[in-house]
Amino acid sequence: MSASSNATDDVARRGAGDAGSDEFPAFVASNRPRIEAALKEWLPVSAAAGTEHFNEALRRAVFPGGKRLRPLLTLISSGLGGASDEQALTLSCAVEFIHTSSLVLDDLPCMDDAEVRRNGPALHVVFGEGVALLAGVALLNQAYALFAASCGGAQAPRLPRLIREAAGCVGSSGMIAGQAAELALSGAHADESAMSSRDLKTTALMRLMMIAGGIVSGAPEREVAALAVFGESLGRAYQIYDDLADALGDQHSTGKSTGQDLRHLRPTALAGLSHAEVRKLAADVLEAGKKALDAFEGRREARLLRSAADHIFAGLRSAHGS
Repeated sequence: MSASSNATDDVARRGAGDAGSDEFPAFVASNRPRIEAALKEWLPVSAAAGTEHFNEALRRAVFPGGKRLRPLLTLISSGLGGASDEQALTLSCAVEFIHTSSLVLDDLPCMDDAEVRRNGPALHVVFGEGVALLAGVALLNQAYALFAASCGGAQAPRLPRLIREAAGCVGSSGMIAGQAAELALSGAHADESAMSSRDLKTTALMRLMMIAGGIVSGAPEREVAALAVFGESLGRAYQIYDDLADALGDQHSTGKSTGQDLRHLRPTALAGLSHAEVRKLAADVLEAGKKALDAFEGRREARLLRSAADHIFAGLRSAHGS
């Protein structure tokens, strides 16, 4: 076994031994039902005649969901940032709607042309490209409505910043930029300089879900900055393992189409590195992000975020045979 592999294993063992490492599974068990109920309540179904097929597509896009990691992490980070429980739940649903919207759009034939998502047919395969596109846009639109709902009363003056951050996350400096860069990476003449921009597909939303609660509550800037570092680090580590899953995983274990990077001739984080080196890179990025949480001096939510990172990382290592 290589030295880099040993170092990665040491990181994983340290995470598994942390005092708070068992907190995240308990948090998931207690809070996922609340998230599911709120997502159903705020699903942007239409009452207009002739929209039944569209409404069915919306429900199919959101339910049953994946692991709901993003809304669960948003719930924790929003509490750490000082948001109320109601605000945190609203922000969590907004983040999940953005995430689901991105999956629907990413799977379209004009993008990844993927046929499988969340262990079932991709939305456009079942409902057609037009309805899938409308469902994705509706979910994104509802996310902005929920961001506005989270900033009621005394928090209203903070709404413009939250909307700017959300627009940046989704737009030309965030997820859309990442998708555009990924398209540029496809084919024989791929622009490999776009690799770092491609990661914005993942890191931008992770950053937003970490800082949204702090923005709403008016948290100190140093705390918002620390949460941003954690979110971006978690996103980068997750993207590295997503590349690994696409290359080594299968449809059953990932719940989605695999081999996409090879099919579209895209360079990835795996290029030129051994699998042990890739895992070491992800571990180092993740540890740097967890270090940023020292700004919160052992608060329970910070322990929960560290616990979540440990469990996500351990699960990814196990899923990809590492």
